[in-house]
Amino acid sequence: MTAADFCQLDSLMFVQGVLSYYYKNDDDVKDDSELQKWILDIFEHGFLSQAGTGIPRSFTTVAELVKFVTMVIFTGSAQHAAVNSGQYDYGGWMPNTPPTLQRPPPAKGTASEATMLQTLPDVNTTVQGMATVWLLSKQSLDFVPLGQYPENHFSEETPCQLIKVFQGELEVLSVTIQVRNRSLKVPYTYLDPVGVENSVAL
Repeated sequence: MTAADFCQLDSLMFVQGVLSYYYKNDDDVKDDSELQKWILDIFEHGFLSQAGTGIPRSFTTVAELVKFVTMVIFTGSAQHAAVNSGQYDYGGWMPNTPPTLQRPPPAKGTASEATMLQTLPDVNTTVQGMATVWLLSKQSLDFVPLGQYPENHFSEETPCQLIKVFQGELEVLSVTIQVRNRSLKVPYTYLDPVGVENSVAL
C-alpha cells in the first residue's frame, strides 16, 4: 500500500466518523437543503450538468456524502501534493518539460544536437517557465498542514476527538515515510503529511 493509499484511507475513516456524527441516517442527508444546494451548484456550474463526470446532482445517502467529501479532501491535499510539489524538481531541468517548442518534436531516432537546440525554447522563455514551476512548487506563505484546522470550526467532543485521532494517524504515516526515505537514494517526500497542505492554496 502506498503513502497515497494510506492517506486516502485515513481521510475516509476521518470523514466517515465526522459526517456520521452529524448525519445519523440517509434522511438527514436528503433533508439538508444547504447540502443539496451545494452539490447541485457543483454539478451545474463546476461540471456543466454532465452526468458522465460521475459528480452527483444530489446526495441520497450518508455513504455517498462520505465518498464525495473524502474525494474532495484527498484531491485538494494529498493528490495535489503528489502532482504539484515536485514540479520544479523535475521541470527545473528544462529539457524535461520545455515550456514551448520552436519546431515540431523530432521523430524518434532522427534527433541530433542541432535539431534539439533548434527545437528547445530560448533562454528568456526557459527562465520564465522555470520561474513558474518554482513558484508553483514552493510552499505557500499561509501553509496549513493536512489535519490541522486553525479556524476551530468544530467544538463538539466527538469531532474534536476524531480530529486528534486523524492527526495521530498522520503523524504515524509521517514517521513511516521518513524512515523509508532514509534508505532511498532519492527520497520521496511529497506525500509526507508534514508537507501536504490541508487544501490547495492558489
